[in-house]
Formats: sequence, C-alpha cells, structure tokens
Amino acid sequence: MARVLLTVISTNVYGFLNSVWCSIRTFAYVPERVHILTAEKDSEMHLMALEMLSIILEEHGILEPEVVMHTFDNGDLGAIATLVDGIISDEVAEGNTFAIDSTPGKKNEMIACLARSLGHHSCEHVFYSELTTYENTRNPFILIPKQFINPFDIKKEARGA
Repeated sequence: MARVLLTVISTNVYGFLNSVWCSIRTFAYVPERVHILTAEKDSEMHLMALEMLSIILEEHGILEPEVVMHTFDNGDLGAIATLVDGIISDEVAEGNTFAIDSTPGKKNEMIACLARSLGHHSCEHVFYSELTTYENTRNPFILIPKQFINPFDIKKEARGA
C-alpha cells in the first residue's frame, strides 16, 4: 500500500512545492507517488519543480519517488473531475490511499478535484496551506516565517477531530 498525493501546479511553482513540503513537515504525510495536474504545457519551471520535489521526497526517505504529470484543458471542470476520478480509481484498485493538496492552482480546478475525492474512504487528508501574507509566496518553504503559514487538514477538521 502506497501513499499518494494529488495536487495541481501552475506558474508559481513555489505554491506547489511549499504546500507539499508543508504537509510533509506539519502532518508527516510523505507520499511515495505524486500526481500533478496542470494546464500549463511545457513549462521550464515545471522541470525545476519536479527536481526540487524529488529532492524533498528523497530527503524524507522516499528514495525513488514516482511523479506523474497530467495535463488538462484549462477551465474544463468536467474533464478535470473525470481525470481525477480515473487517478483515484486506479490508485484505490492498487490498494493505495491518497491525499489532496488543495493549496496550489486555481480554485475551480481544486473544486473539481475535491468534489470527486473528499468523501472517498481512501482519501486520508485534504491539505491547505494558507499564507497570511503574499510577501513570501515565491520563497522556498524554509524561508517563510512560521507565523505567516496556517496549515490545515480540511478532512480532519471536517470530521471534528
């Protein structure tokens, strides 16, 4: 059984990287496989983000992290939801659990992801890392003062735990 993370990446790669890093450090959720959804095609920044993600995961014990990039048409919520359904179905069929990181990307994209996964029995977490200031949004996680980050596990909070 593997831990899987579903997330979105857009032009601000630090929003993506920092939220994954924050979930690892705050909630000890270290995924072995990461599915990244994006509407951006052939972004040079994505290569950097993937390399940095691999380093972060390796430093937290995942020596050969599997990262899968999925592209979608921006604004087609039905297609995003169908894509997420397929990813979840495949992962659950393999016996894996998953988490959603709802921090990065456009909110309509994340709504499509959440709508398909929030109530699923194999969904362990729904992470959201709120920044109280936009001053540090393009800095690595370790350079953002802790008082400016409010990490949440929305699924845990919804359960009232």
